Amino acid sequence: MTELFTHSWAEAWGAALNQSEDYRKAGKSWEGAIVLEALADASRGLASTAAVFLDLHRGACREARLATDADLRTANYVLSGPLAVWLTVLDGEIAPTMALLRGKLKLKRGSLAGLLPHVQAATALVRVAQTVVTDTSRTPAGAVPAPSAPLAPQVATLPVAPHARQTMQSTSPVGLRYDLFPMKLWDKAKRLGIWNPADIDFSQDTRDWHALSDGERDLLLRLAALFQAGEEAVTIDILPLLDVIASEGRLEEQLYLTSFLWEEAKHVEAIRRFLDAVGAQGHDLAHFHSASYRTIFCEALPEAMSRLRTDRSPVAQARASATYNMIVEGVLAETGYHVFHRILTDRNIMPGMQTVAGYLKADESRHLAYGIYLLSRLTVEHGDVVWDAIVERMNTLLDPAIAIIGEAFAAYPEDAVPFGLTPDPFIQYAMGQFQKRMDRVERARRESIAELDGQDADETGDTREG
Repeated sequence: MTELFTHSWAEAWGAALNQSEDYRKAGKSWEGAIVLEALADASRGLASTAAVFLDLHRGACREARLATDADLRTANYVLSGPLAVWLTVLDGEIAPTMALLRGKLKLKRGSLAGLLPHVQAATALVRVAQTVVTDTSRTPAGAVPAPSAPLAPQVATLPVAPHARQTMQSTSPVGLRYDLFPMKLWDKAKRLGIWNPADIDFSQDTRDWHALSDGERDLLLRLAALFQAGEEAVTIDILPLLDVIASEGRLEEQLYLTSFLWEEAKHVEAIRRFLDAVGAQGHDLAHFHSASYRTIFCEALPEAMSRLRTDRSPVAQARASATYNMIVEGVLAETGYHVFHRILTDRNIMPGMQTVAGYLKADESRHLAYGIYLLSRLTVEHGDVVWDAIVERMNTLLDPAIAIIGEAFAAYPEDAVPFGLTPDPFIQYAMGQFQKRMDRVERARRESIAELDGQDADETGDTREG
């Protein structure tokens, strides 16, 4: 057996990579050297910081060994972190993308924007590392376990409301609980969510559109097409969640979710009106939807949400909300309207779409706040089985989600992205927002329901006053 982060382990890993058809396919676009650095941890048998060097080229490993000081200065990428974190990555507890986005691993050298488009290669790299037999003396429990198996579903563990109702909550002694966090969001939705897509004037947007270059129009169409299909998907797919919440008798949450659905439907109309104003009628925009995009919106999202029709368990609810709120809204939609805002305000163009982006941001801030509340409530009520389900879902979906961002930029020459954009600021933005929200849900493991409901709804960031 070989010890982790040694020359013999690196060599064994390199040999396994060259025997792996999985890595050959996933890494076919990767070119360049990477160094993986483990910080010293005497308690786990690593007396000093150690690093391995992998020279990767289009699905093959040309060299694998201990890294030198020169490698640390010249490799395309240097990823560094505590040995304990590398162990969780290597045993499958956390995906490398998740570890990077949550700040558990640090990118000491190289561009994050350049690394993240290769997340599938990174995942395959780790899968191969898991097949290399290692010395078990450095693991906290005395062994490097096999990758964790997916959580088994817990089917029908929550009560389903009977067809015949005996009482109505709002006329019972319980009444309505105005102090619950969802009711605070409901109050904000009534005050700040009243807007009509038909009232937005896109006439200046049409004039601005014709003044743009072909590349600039292509980028804006790409963004709008990603948004449009995404908003339609979430409008359709949210219905099973409303049914589950209603079946549990959570009237206050259901009241808020009625505005949630209504707002998603308005987003569909608003973006379509923009597309019509700039002349996209009759055009099939589906060619902007990449394989990663379809993985999220055509497979993962409808699967997780429709499963709630037959499985109302806490784990199924957590998987659905993590997909809908944390990935679709928190990583993709929020980053998307951040890009829209940056383009349109920097150039001071398209006031109609600027207005739409502002409404979307305000509405989605409430949606995200509810999603975090729901995941936190489920974690408080059901413990680690729910938290583990959330982490498992993030491990699965972060790679294709981040790939969508990378693919949008990769459609243009690196030195000629329309509007002079570079991907780094937007990926950093997505990372920061994701990290905050995962930290917030994780904190719920130490909280009570009363603490969750005691939150101020203004923490959603929705400060628009009309």
